[in-house]
Amino acid sequence: MPNFAKAIKEEITRLARKEMKKASGPLNDRVRQLSRTVSSQGKTIARLEKTVSKQEKELREAAPVPEVAPPEEVKKARISPRLVKTQRKRLKLNQSDFARLLNVSVAAVRSWEQGRALPKEETMATFVAVRKLKPKEAWERLGIAPPARKKARRKKRVSRKKKD
Repeated sequence: MPNFAKAIKEEITRLARKEMKKASGPLNDRVRQLSRTVSSQGKTIARLEKTVSKQEKELREAAPVPEVAPPEEVKKARISPRLVKTQRKRLKLNQSDFARLLNVSVAAVRSWEQGRALPKEETMATFVAVRKLKPKEAWERLGIAPPARKKARRKKRVSRKKKD
């Protein structure tokens, strides 16, 4: 009798394993598929991160190296929101190009022009040096083409008939 109970127990165990395998088979396939997907996405992310770091490096190298004015000039220099905007307009630059020239964010330039903040000491030295630049030099440093000249509008001549 003991062998009969052992045989039934083994058969039940075998059938239970078979049912478990049948039930978990599709799940195992799905897990394998998801693992492959995660692996391919990891490789894609690594490739993209490598591309981004390469582009950031190129951008840093392409960024204009700002000149720095001597400390004596920086101490003497006064700055106002109006002056920042006037210098930017004089160089014929928009805020983003002016920010690139000074190696700061666009938000920093905007807040200087609105009088909400003043440049830090290092940026102040760069700003003082930029004040001496001519528009053409600024454009060359930024690697941009000079802005197109606006054509002067001609006034239409109104012909008047002479009264006889």
